[in-house]
Amino acid sequence: MSRFLDSVSIIISTFCKHAKEDGDQSKLSRRRMKEFIQKEFADAIAVSTIDKILQFLEWDGDGEIDFNEFLLLVFRVAKACYWYLQKG
Repeated sequence: MSRFLDSVSIIISTFCKHAKEDGDQSKLSRRRMKEFIQKEFADAIAVSTIDKILQFLEWDGDGEIDFNEFLLLVFRVAKACYWYLQKG
C-alpha cells in the first residue's frame, strides 16, 4: 500500500477504534472525542480550548462526532502543520 493510502487507513482505523469504545463504530461521543483530543494533542492544545474545538467540530448539534466531523479536525491539524513547516 502507498504511504498516502496507509495514512488514510490509519485515520479511518483511529476513528473506528475510538468510536467502537462508545459501542457505535459510526460516531464518537463528545466525551470520547474530548479524551482523544486531550491525549493526542496534549502538547499542542490548551485544555481551555478543547470545548471550543468540540463546538466547531460538532456542527450539526447532535452531541456526537461522526466521521465527516472527525475529518474536520484532521484537515485543520494538517493545515496548521503545513503552515508551520512552510515558515520553518
